[in-house]
Amino acid sequence: MTALFLATTIALRGATLIDGTGAPAVPDALLVIRDGRIVSAGPATPESLAAVPTGVSVRDVSRRWIVPGLIDAHVHAESEDDLKEMLRWGVTSVRLMAEDTAAAQKLAERSRYPGARWPDVFPAAPIFTAKGGWWDEGEPPDRGLNRFPDTPAEARASVAAAKALGSAEIKLMLDDMAWCRAPRPTLPRMKAEVAKALVVEARRLGLRATVHAPQVSDAREAIADGATALAHGVLDRLDPKTIAEMKRRPVFYIPTMDIFEFLADPRAFLDQVLADPAALSIGREKAARYRSRAYADQYKERYPNFENVRRHLPLLYENLRRLHEAGVPVALGTDMWAFPGLGVSIELDLYVRAGFSPLEAIRAATQTAARSLGVEKDRGTLEPGRKADFLLLEEDPLRDVKNVRRIVEVFKDGEPRQGAAR
Repeated sequence: MTALFLATTIALRGATLIDGTGAPAVPDALLVIRDGRIVSAGPATPESLAAVPTGVSVRDVSRRWIVPGLIDAHVHAESEDDLKEMLRWGVTSVRLMAEDTAAAQKLAERSRYPGARWPDVFPAAPIFTAKGGWWDEGEPPDRGLNRFPDTPAEARASVAAAKALGSAEIKLMLDDMAWCRAPRPTLPRMKAEVAKALVVEARRLGLRATVHAPQVSDAREAIADGATALAHGVLDRLDPKTIAEMKRRPVFYIPTMDIFEFLADPRAFLDQVLADPAALSIGREKAARYRSRAYADQYKERYPNFENVRRHLPLLYENLRRLHEAGVPVALGTDMWAFPGLGVSIELDLYVRAGFSPLEAIRAATQTAARSLGVEKDRGTLEPGRKADFLLLEEDPLRDVKNVRRIVEVFKDGEPRQGAAR
């Protein structure tokens, strides 16, 4: 019995610890983990050191920083390699937007296998849209239900089927995409009565409902219907009444600022990311492809209304700042296909530009993101009882939040899963 106990208990001493709650950092901290869970996290006092079980070696991690594993509340994984890349950059949990509910549930189960080298996957599935609308063009159907309901009755039946398949959350596309596609034709938008039926039935059945609604009128509709989160930032100024309602309920705000920056000027965005030597660990071949003119140009062709996005960037930052100051929960999410995993540090930096402190930005990527997934009692902070998902960093993320890229080790369930991302 003693041997088993010792084999599953580890202690790290000397790092500056940021616990994810927004509390001040703790210098010269002691972190104790047993069976993949946090036992204690706080100052390395004589009393706390004396409480470490006899025989457990205390690893010296002086001049390092510890932060909770990062959580990305909006991802699309095009491959298993994308998920591995996310973990490599310190992302230990993700909300995966997925078309096929049953397939997403299987992926979530596999992510929790002992020794898995992926983040824990929390699916938002299926992705509901209008027939011919955004996320129908070329996207696969859900094999177990109708992703394109045309009536409230069809919508309710599809939500019930999603729950039966194991879904805890659905996603809706409530957008004609004019804001980024014009002058290309707009896409069919989901009928208001169908969207309402999807959200209301999801809430009745105990499911979360995340809604893609970047235009302010669509966002207000989603909030009125009962959405639990907005999957993207809102392009136009949010009024005080809407902000107050988002705080009251609450409705989580997932800004995905990196996507708007990307669509406003793909070339400038890519060049800025790749200017950081730490980002070049994505690989020489991928970096060369991203630097090519053809890569950026394809997005200007696909989303030609980039001038409109650029004009709205100040309002996007204003909304983010006002919502944060009002106490609306901001959960970090990236939707970043080009830089899986790395996108979280890009997004963190954009929050700091919007007026967050680095400590507040890290909280958005840890505790608040976990709250948006309904798992804040299990992960997202380094409090006793939580999963021991954390990063060991070689540079101070409170001096520069992009230092979350300076990874020494990624721990998942109390075990090192990855070496440095760079």
